[in-house]
Amino acid sequence: MSDKNTVNVDPADPAKKTSERAGPAADEATVSMELMNENCFWNDREFKLGQRVSVGGKCYECSFGRWLEVDDD
Repeated sequence: MSDKNTVNVDPADPAKKTSERAGPAADEATVSMELMNENCFWNDREFKLGQRVSVGGKCYECSFGRWLEVDDD
């Protein structure tokens, strides 16, 4: 399910910093201007805009400070 650019991660640990996760990208079209350059976090690890993680059979892409669920093609 994951390509070479997708990082496999452990499930989100509530004791660590993890950015908000949102539904499929088609459902999430609005971006606040203050988030334009914000990176994402998963279990205290920082990821840049466009980077992907895979966990529990789902793939998420860092998009302006939050994770958007995407298909991992």
